[in-house]
Amino acid sequence: MEPNGTVTIPFTYVDNRMMIVCTIDGQGPFYMIVDTGDPGFTITPEVAHRLSVPVRYRGGGSGAGNNTVTFGTTKLANFSIGQLSYKNVVASVFDLSEIRTKLRFPHLDGSIGYPVFEQFVTFVNVDRSTISFWNRSVTAPANASTRAFSFGGTIPVVAVKIDGIATTAIVDTGDRSSLTLFTPFAKRNGFYGKYPATRDVVTGYGIGGPVRADVFTLPSLDIFGTHLTGVVTRASRQTAGAFVSADRGGSIGTGVLKRFNIVWDYRHKTITAWPSRYFGVADTFVPPGSTPR
Repeated sequence: MEPNGTVTIPFTYVDNRMMIVCTIDGQGPFYMIVDTGDPGFTITPEVAHRLSVPVRYRGGGSGAGNNTVTFGTTKLANFSIGQLSYKNVVASVFDLSEIRTKLRFPHLDGSIGYPVFEQFVTFVNVDRSTISFWNRSVTAPANASTRAFSFGGTIPVVAVKIDGIATTAIVDTGDRSSLTLFTPFAKRNGFYGKYPATRDVVTGYGIGGPVRADVFTLPSLDIFGTHLTGVVTRASRQTAGAFVSADRGGSIGTGVLKRFNIVWDYRHKTITAWPSRYFGVADTFVPPGSTPR
């Protein structure tokens, strides 16, 4: 840990997801997605096999895909992120091979989520490609905006305006897109066919299979006290899974989030954001398996 009480580690973007390197039970490196949508720690069956840890399979789980998949749980003696160390971690075990191969991850060994964000004030410095975990509050620059959020389970939920429509959205660093409109919201507000679109195409892969959607450019998105234009948006065509929730308007993904440096303060339920080096970069649709901007 650094003298000021902070641990800072580098991250890289792979398929528009933040990836960090971890060690587990003294082995590694293992490559993990930093995922606010993950309620815990997740590893793949291949990692469990490499570590020789027993897996108890528990039946069906779901994610962004339409299908339910078998998942398991295991216990890890030590999970280390830089100089942070977690003991006796209960981890989920999911097969991520379809995501890894279809989206061309060089390595994909799992993800980390809520337990890390919940413990620290987490600063994602997009300008420096680092993540810092603080034991105290962070002083933000004068151009930062702080907004309260709530929790939907363990995932942050923020107020947004989508094309002028006031609603809420989950904030999911595990979502490769910029903005995903959930199926009920898109239907209710007439987004299918509202703007010129590429219709019903595969826009990514999640737990449970491919994610199909209409892709178009949204004129207006208000989030974190900032008005964005020209946001590449997918209106979900999913019939099951996470994107059919009627409780929210959609999901804010990395395509929007990387436009900001962000301080996540789960204890006080605030997000503080200010423009990053990507703020003024034009948004484009990146087909699955291609290299994001």
